[in-house]
This record gives sequence, structure tokens and C-alpha cells, in this order.
Amino acid sequence: MSGKKMLPTMRVSIPPLAMPPPPSLALRFCPVGPPGLEQVEAADACVVSIPGRYCMSHVLVGPDCLALVDVGSNADLPLIEAALAWLDKPLTWVLASHLHFDHCLGLDRVAIQHGARVGLHPLAHATAMGGDKLRGPGLWSLRLFWHTWLWQGAPLIASEDRAEGLRFGFPWSANRFSAELAPALREGHALAGLPGWRVLHTPGHADEAICLFHEEAGFLITGDTLRNFRGGEWNPLLTDGRAYRRSMARLESLEIQAVFPGHGPNVLGGSIWRRLRPLPGLAGRV
Repeated sequence: MSGKKMLPTMRVSIPPLAMPPPPSLALRFCPVGPPGLEQVEAADACVVSIPGRYCMSHVLVGPDCLALVDVGSNADLPLIEAALAWLDKPLTWVLASHLHFDHCLGLDRVAIQHGARVGLHPLAHATAMGGDKLRGPGLWSLRLFWHTWLWQGAPLIASEDRAEGLRFGFPWSANRFSAELAPALREGHALAGLPGWRVLHTPGHADEAICLFHEEAGFLITGDTLRNFRGGEWNPLLTDGRAYRRSMARLESLEIQAVFPGHGPNVLGGSIWRRLRPLPGLAGRV
């Protein structure tokens, strides 16, 4: 016997929401094409995925409340608000997978609008409280950014984000939230109101990176620890390669049937770890 448990059946649907057309450059150049709206359910877990200007946002649906993971741009708020209204439950958590600008520029505004608390990794939490600035990816890896920018449709910084002063996620940003901060999200932290979901610390792409894991459903929300521009792949844009190798090994030990990445369509089905594209030069993968 393999020892692997049987994961529950997934149900996939498209929320009945009006979505703007995808960027023409993403349609033309991204190998897997642009992502769309999607709702995925299994066991008592439900995730609604919402494409944004710079990244994916994911809504975790609990029995009586919602959590929103990543809001890359304030320009994304109309579609996010439509999704929250359709789900018709209070938003109590706004979570950052990490504090890079393309995942966090819209977090503060949506948290304030809904009276939600902002949940951050301890390092990001310390920065938001006035502590040391966070490290970013090394210059050697930033050369890998440009083709992925094209795959996303080459989005320019939105006027809504410029109007907010680009206060989050850039090297010069103070990362000071006006919304209430929740206590720092420790390793293994269970999210109140969202049974089954817990926090995993997965440094590498960013020191402050987290994933969210629902063991019973086999669901994993990854931020930029995993992405999907080419069918599902590890991320070569790194702050700490050694830490990333450890995070890779840890995630590969999990039994999952759905990855909700920070960029690109969701990766669904069996044998996900075998299907992911390798990361050249890292941990012996070629």
C-alpha cells in the first residue's frame, strides 16, 4: 500500500460575476493563458479565485466569514467587492502571502472598508510595526522578472495605486497599515472562523512568505512560492535559495489536489508535485 490517503472529490465552478477581458498580451504570450474566475470546493473547504492586475486574489470561504489572500492593486477592488457581495458573508481576515508590491498594494484599503484585520508573517508584522525593512530578491534573479511581466500582460502601475502613494511592497515603502493588524501569523496558526486552514512558513521567494494549507481538502494557497505561467512551476525569483529548497521539500511532503498560486490559473488534479516544472540549478533539478 502506498500509505496515501484518499482526498475528497473536488467540485469546480465559475462564479456568476462579470469579469473584464484579459490583457491581450497575456492571451498572446503566456504559455497557459490568463487565469479566470474559479470556485473550487472539497470537504468543508471552498476557495474563490479572482484574477487581478498584478496577481491572483483568493477568498477562503468559512461557515460564517471570509478571508481574502493578497490584493495586488486597488484597481482590483471592484471585482473583489462583487465577489464578496456574491458570497454574502463578512470579511474578517485580509492576509498577505508576502509583502511584494504586486500582492499587497490593495490590502489596506479593502481591510479598512470591511473592518477586517490584516494577517502577516512575523517578519512582515515587525516591519509594519516600524521594525527592520524586509529583504528583496537578489539582483541576479530580477533578470527573470521581465518575461513573466509580459506573460501577465505587461501591466503598468495603476492610477489607483499611484494615488495611494505606493506605500507597500517597494524597497522604499514604509509598509504601515492603517487597518488593524492581527497578531503575527505563527507557524501552524489556525485561522479563526475558517476550520481546517493553517499557516505554513515557506521562505525563499521572500523571507516573509506564507502558504495556507487545508489538509482534509488537500488545498494549498501558495502566493509566489509556486506559480503557473507554464503549467505549474517552482519560482526561480528568490531572496534565499537555501531556504527555498527547504520550503520545496516541505511542500512536496504534503498530499494536495489543488494549488492556488499567486500568478496564473489554479493547478488542479492528481500528482501535482510530479507535474510541476523543475527549477533549473536548484536542489539538483535540471
